[in-house]
Amino acid sequence: MSAIEGSGIVVLVCVRIDPTSGRATRSRADAAAVALAQKALGEGREPRLCTAGDMPAGVAREYLAQGVSQLTRLPVHGDATLDEVASTLESACRDGALAITGPRAESGPGSGLLPYALAQHLQRPVIHEVIDLLREADGGWRVVQALPRGARRSWHLEPGVPAVLVTSPRLAQREDLLQRHSWVAAQAGRIVEPLTAAPASSRSKAAADWRFEPARKQRRALAPVSTESGAARMARATGAAESAGQGGTVVRDGSAMDKAQLLLDHLRRLALVRPPA
Repeated sequence: MSAIEGSGIVVLVCVRIDPTSGRATRSRADAAAVALAQKALGEGREPRLCTAGDMPAGVAREYLAQGVSQLTRLPVHGDATLDEVASTLESACRDGALAITGPRAESGPGSGLLPYALAQHLQRPVIHEVIDLLREADGGWRVVQALPRGARRSWHLEPGVPAVLVTSPRLAQREDLLQRHSWVAAQAGRIVEPLTAAPASSRSKAAADWRFEPARKQRRALAPVSTESGAARMARATGAAESAGQGGTVVRDGSAMDKAQLLLDHLRRLALVRPPA
């Protein structure tokens, strides 16, 4: 496999099957990962694209249309295990300092475990939920990680420190991330296929003992929604008032003196008025 000198970033891409038309297209998440790598490298440098499996040439051209000169397509057999796919990709990702993957495949088995299996083969750390990648002045990388509620965490990778980056699903929603599509680049790019595939690792006994079943969605009981106000819950918890569900008493009959006495008794029950001496 030919390599682009000084690229330093390998982006793993996959095929997406459109749920409506059933047509094979490029993955939105992987296309955003390619754009992120291009932005981080800047002009004059480009990431290396790699895929494992039978990617149609039309889909490969869609990735090349982003301005990348070549895409490496590594063959794997149809019943390959996760360990075998990770072993095949290991040789392609070994030369790059950073390997960028999407959170999961968008067609076929998509367990989301491939980045972690690849990191185990490469003996590299994993940073997931990556939302941005910046080049530092010292030659290292600034990796920005997306956290819940819009929070961000920043990591500094020293120059030459390898890692596996798993992009955030929100990366494809970034409007400031330019994703170019050039028909000329799509036709000029090359689809490279190695003459011999990387040797697949033998199936382990533990993998042979697994029994695969269709995933079932777990049902979750709906939590009851309380319509009681916060003031009513606080009053009921402190015992300062009757529960809001019990309601109150409306006095229409009787003299003004009787009504005043009922109100005074109520205030005494709430300890708001001193009892009579």
